[in-house]
Amino acid sequence: MHGETGLLKKLTMVGPAAILVASSMGPGTVASCIMGGSHLGYKILWMVVASGFLGAVVALIGGKVYAVTGKTGFQVIRDYTHPYFAYPLFAWMALAGYFVITIEGKLLGHTVSLMLPNLEGIMNTVIVPVIILAAAVIFSFGFKWVVFLCSVMTTGMALLFLINLFVVDISFSQAAMGMVPFVPFDKTGLLAFGGIMGGSAVGTVALAYSYLVRNKGWDSPEYIPRMKLDQIFFYGVLFGIFSVGIYITGAAVLHPQGIEVNSAIDAAKGLEPLVGSLSKWLFLLGLFGAIFSTLGALATIMCYMVADMVGLPPDLNNLKFKILLFGSILVGALGPFLSGLPAMKYMVLAMVVFLLAGPAVILVYLIVGNRKSIMGEYTNSRWFNLGLIIAFILNCVGSVSAVMQ
Repeated sequence: MHGETGLLKKLTMVGPAAILVASSMGPGTVASCIMGGSHLGYKILWMVVASGFLGAVVALIGGKVYAVTGKTGFQVIRDYTHPYFAYPLFAWMALAGYFVITIEGKLLGHTVSLMLPNLEGIMNTVIVPVIILAAAVIFSFGFKWVVFLCSVMTTGMALLFLINLFVVDISFSQAAMGMVPFVPFDKTGLLAFGGIMGGSAVGTVALAYSYLVRNKGWDSPEYIPRMKLDQIFFYGVLFGIFSVGIYITGAAVLHPQGIEVNSAIDAAKGLEPLVGSLSKWLFLLGLFGAIFSTLGALATIMCYMVADMVGLPPDLNNLKFKILLFGSILVGALGPFLSGLPAMKYMVLAMVVFLLAGPAVILVYLIVGNRKSIMGEYTNSRWFNLGLIIAFILNCVGSVSAVMQ
């Protein structure tokens, strides 16, 4: 009985990271991982494995600084740099976020068309708008409900891709070699590399997590251990299973056949003749869940940033915030009408756009986290600093890949 009580107590400590990881478990990450696996084989498996843990470290510094200083992401950037830097940076990220939401509406139509081909005639005008409207309603219910929904969906998506690992034929020797750090320098490899970083350990997750812990009420240093557990479970474990499962599907199935894909949709089509319909459906269901959850979760994070920037309460339980969130999710309904747009490629590029802000954000938090005058006894440990420095370097590498596109 005591053990059960202890487990239940630990489970109550997790939560806010579910929304953050739901935004990361999106079609951008799916596209980046499947593109990287099909193009490079197992060569950057190390990066996929590391991305979840680096994401946890980057997110944690945002929550930690908020717990000690009471400053949200926008306030940290504004107060410790300059408003002339903070406002353009947040406007840049907001524009990129709404672009991603729009593209996700287009991807939703493609995905559901593969799942329900008989309804393709009314897909863009009826099916997709109804699904997006449902997401807008569901994600506007309040913080506790969104945390619960994202927890269920991230766990479900991780399980789908974990099952898929048992369907494909994995080369464990090549997978072991893929754990040796390697950075690709060709255009496609760099795009995939940057997209993986842009969907996981980009500096903006530190900003996002500061709002999530604020909404949760984790507003003092006593909550830092809960934040650590939160990040380990959602980013370290669930996101890791999700991204590794997708990457290995590309590396183990598509790469040996010489099939390179620029789209998760193309990957789903290509899997069926190679490994059967089960893998195709697992992939499609996982992709649908990724798009649906990211529509709401990413919109939530974007609304936190926009609200804080314009002076609205960044609170999912606030009515004005709910209206802003509802309208932001509905932006996705415009996606199906963007004809001729290669959606998946632009999704990866949008994730790389997020990455361009990453080095600056991590650097600010790295400096703040080591200032005794600000953090007191909660300054960063050496290991924590090492994780942030690695994330900073990889964000810089990913940013270079964006400039080279």
